[in-house]
Amino acid sequence: MYKKTLIVIIVMVFVLTGCTRITDNLDDTVNEIMKDEIHNVNTVSTGYELYIPIGVNQVNDSQYNQKFKIKDRYVYLYVDTISYYYKNTLNYKSDSDYDYYYKEIKLNDKNGYIGINKLDDGTFFGEVVYNYSKSEFYADDENLSFILANVLIMQNSIKYNDELIKVELENSTSDGREVKYELDKPVDSESTFSKYLQEYVAEDDTKVELPDDN
Repeated sequence: MYKKTLIVIIVMVFVLTGCTRITDNLDDTVNEIMKDEIHNVNTVSTGYELYIPIGVNQVNDSQYNQKFKIKDRYVYLYVDTISYYYKNTLNYKSDSDYDYYYKEIKLNDKNGYIGINKLDDGTFFGEVVYNYSKSEFYADDENLSFILANVLIMQNSIKYNDELIKVELENSTSDGREVKYELDKPVDSESTFSKYLQEYVAEDDTKVELPDDN
């Protein structure tokens, strides 16, 4: 099962970035995927487009909020077109906020970080803040590297459409998205992302999800 998983991710990243080496070591996974920008895209949303790898299922696209399923786990992505448009400075969390893994990532003019906490039940909760977007996900030990790899591929691939974002800003009159804010800082980005998460996390991830034996 796990060998098949590794083969899938190796083939996927090979197609996108060339010859790579993917293992269950998180640093190796991050370093391989973040060597180059990913230029492939296959999905369009409001003000941006991105690449969704084979094997990742898009469950919901609510403009700036996306929900995906990777294996038996859900991934929640918030794309912050406002911070991108105004080039707001990223507010970092420190490595002290995460007890399992923390790594700052940078590629050309894009930067961010990965933070992972190990939960009491032995599973993991991960956050990736990069390229004016934020992902949150749960994972077990066997699939942590695989899920992280797919999340990085998607966030690395995000391409913004400046003209469309400008039009959205000019037409925005009631939802507050004309307000300038920064990733990982309240008020608007946090409240929007948290509201979306609350709709799904309670029902999707509070219970332990067992992998398919097939």
